[in-house]
Amino acid sequence: MKKYILPALLFAAVGVSAQSSYEAARLFDSELTGTARFVAMGGSMSALGADVSVMSVNPAGTALYRSGDIAFSMGFLSRSVETDYNGTNSKNNNSYFGIDNVGMVYVNYVDEDSEKFLNFGFNYKRRKDLRNEFSMFGLSNGFSQMYQMQQLYYANKFPINDMSEKLYTSGRYSWLALLAADGGLLWGGEPVGNGYVGEGDLVVEPNDFHSQVYNSEEKGGVDQIDINVSTNINDQLYLGFTIGAYNVDYSRYSYYGEDDDLGEIYTLHNWYDTKGSGVDVKLGAIMRPVYDSSFRIGVAVHTPTWYNLTDCMSAAIYGLYDADGNQMAMDTHSPYAYGNNYYVDYHLTTPWRFNISTAYIYDNFLAMNAEYEYADYSVAGISIDGDDIAAIDEEFESNMRGVHTFRAGAEMLLSRNLSMRFGYNYITAPFKKDAAKFILSNMDTNTEYLNRYDTQNITLGAGFRSGMFYVDAAYLLSMQKADFAPYYDAEIVNPVASVKDTKHKFMMTLGMRF
Repeated sequence: MKKYILPALLFAAVGVSAQSSYEAARLFDSELTGTARFVAMGGSMSALGADVSVMSVNPAGTALYRSGDIAFSMGFLSRSVETDYNGTNSKNNNSYFGIDNVGMVYVNYVDEDSEKFLNFGFNYKRRKDLRNEFSMFGLSNGFSQMYQMQQLYYANKFPINDMSEKLYTSGRYSWLALLAADGGLLWGGEPVGNGYVGEGDLVVEPNDFHSQVYNSEEKGGVDQIDINVSTNINDQLYLGFTIGAYNVDYSRYSYYGEDDDLGEIYTLHNWYDTKGSGVDVKLGAIMRPVYDSSFRIGVAVHTPTWYNLTDCMSAAIYGLYDADGNQMAMDTHSPYAYGNNYYVDYHLTTPWRFNISTAYIYDNFLAMNAEYEYADYSVAGISIDGDDIAAIDEEFESNMRGVHTFRAGAEMLLSRNLSMRFGYNYITAPFKKDAAKFILSNMDTNTEYLNRYDTQNITLGAGFRSGMFYVDAAYLLSMQKADFAPYYDAEIVNPVASVKDTKHKFMMTLGMRF
């Protein structure tokens, strides 16, 4: 290829490139994390309160404290991801150790007029751990990602000869299609096997023995810091306010390849990173309708989280071998392409979140809490330099739905020092059944997507207290199914793999009341 690429032209052509709804959805929800007591009760403590972790759900919960609290939690996670693709099974087992939460609540006794306490809280928690290894392979029944690459060529309405130069000089081009062309997959030379396209021909005729393989490794996650203020009015109304700050540090390397009975066709490598920060505000209240009753009602509202994020992307395709035995390839570090990684800065706004809860304590022996939470993921949005990206907003609306979360938890006091806890929560699917990932920007080469379905969390735990000190332990079983596709093509039946994601988590909290 000739060096005819101008940096100014490149960046002018890709100004709308940013996260898809699938990338952004990783930041919408939170895993069940926090203190071991909070986790053991299924995260259902919004009306019960008096736990460090509750400030991230209902900020008024810390107003129930009568003494200060310091808590430190750590956990061990074992994760199994099983994939079935056209009858071929693969399985990845991963295990991680980490700090789940470090927090404290300072109790300030006021007792002036109706105000009894003015409490202050701070809590760090690992909001979401995104570390994972995933694999999929099997026969594709004749489907090929090259269909998608060809559609990207069609969208530009150029003849196939000299495609790269015309795409560049016009300012309209697809990075994925360009990589494929320079890898010898879509133009030039004679067809090699059923998977290749000859010069001037855009018809892929893959045979029925095409196999596909996908592997990915994800690192990083989302950390959360909450700063909380709450007050107690006449031991009957509790109000709270929390400011949440978030740090995002996520990276993924993925590998996708196709081959047929004549040998390997190509491999596509992607590197993707997201870094940034966010902030939100949470407001909450807990009421005791009857003064001498332990029955409580809680309500909370979370503003959207406003994220400032930066994506970094790069990719490479390794394709055909030429007559001299050299493999045809193109990567985005090449001086003929970017000459570097591609970066884009943008703003992500997550949906509002609403929570209502009830709690009851029976005879100082049994404490119960149940709650419902709702967030409409379809109304999220992305903007660049203050301008909304309509195509991505439309993808949120067409792919995502309102998410309903139900939580229930109970704690039984077995003796003066020993308690047992149980919890369950159910979270509905964030994606619609027909959701799919479309290539929305010219620079997008991450074609894979995962449609997550309902999540169930089953929890149990125990706690021991002696004087000022306490130790809590919890076990979490999390189960979720999903459909995975390495790419989407509207003109064929989409190749989909069934995924079963199972997590076992063991955690412990060391704490002190003062």
